[in-house]
Amino acid sequence: MFWISALMTVVMFIPISITMIAMPFLSRETVSFGISVSEEMYHGPRLRQMRKQYAWISGILYTLLLLACLLILLRTDEKGLAYVLSSYITVVIVCSAVINLTYYLKMKKVKSSLPPATLKTGRIAIDTKFRSHKMTISNKWYVLHFGVMLISSILALVYYDRFPAELPMKFDWQGEVTRSAAKSIRTVLGPNLMQLVMIALFIFINRMILKSKQQINPDHPEQSVQRNAIFRLRWSMFCAVAAMMMVLLLSFIQLNMIFELHASIVLLVTLLMPSLIVVMALILSFTTGQGGRRIGRPLSTGTSAFGDDRFWKLGFIYFNPGDPALFVEKRMGIGWTVNFARPAAWMVIVVTLVVITAVGFFAG
Repeated sequence: MFWISALMTVVMFIPISITMIAMPFLSRETVSFGISVSEEMYHGPRLRQMRKQYAWISGILYTLLLLACLLILLRTDEKGLAYVLSSYITVVIVCSAVINLTYYLKMKKVKSSLPPATLKTGRIAIDTKFRSHKMTISNKWYVLHFGVMLISSILALVYYDRFPAELPMKFDWQGEVTRSAAKSIRTVLGPNLMQLVMIALFIFINRMILKSKQQINPDHPEQSVQRNAIFRLRWSMFCAVAAMMMVLLLSFIQLNMIFELHASIVLLVTLLMPSLIVVMALILSFTTGQGGRRIGRPLSTGTSAFGDDRFWKLGFIYFNPGDPALFVEKRMGIGWTVNFARPAAWMVIVVTLVVITAVGFFAG
């Protein structure tokens, strides 16, 4: 029991911790801890030292937290495993937030201490042909995902009589069933409904990647456009692969309802799929960087920075009523976030949460 929970913790959270530790090294070279800077300043000795210090502090902290979690798991019975893991996740999130906030405030002071003439701000670059580049895969690729879902649904209906009267819905760390539900069309097709919602969500993400606001470095406009297009395309492809893996996982879970495979096989598959997705995301983050900054050779440093810090609350919440863009690149971490000043952004968040909650209730 300990080794199963320990393996899951290590496989899942080490890649996540590495990504958090490397966050300042993966962000754009015009952003430092959520504050806009010039590339020249970013590569200067002062900020290099801050990034190294951040990596050491966060690395030591996350390592100690992981070791503490494993030691506690060793002494915890089966009933306390979920509590230990949830507590560990909560502590990691809180520590990450505190570290990022600390360095955001520190970076804010560093920038304010510079002479006004040191940094040229306000320059932006716009490419009118930006959308003409190949930035995402076609949503037609998700026909494959729908195909897997339909096949799984048809097989579930064809073999409906072979499903047990009580369907397993939740398992413990040893693969034993802890919660079940009576067989019905709703519970049998529950995984397929979850597949449908997941596919729709990834299609929406693919659309978001395509339509998100362009962010071009004014010092290197052509290279910036090319790198950003590759950045979006890679993450679009990743989303399609991750979606297929999750769809197949749900089909496997549905299949297990009929054949009741060995608990070790079920646990291995349900652990392996999410772990592979996390590792793939880690590799993609390091090889691509935010906005594609790690693609190709390093560029010569520039002295301009877009002075929009006032719209980034605490360095990661974008709130700009004057910006019509709904989706923008994150300043901390890899990926995209929403413009919280737009009512549509709140609608997207609320509708997504409502749909996921409703499907979870219906399928369970």
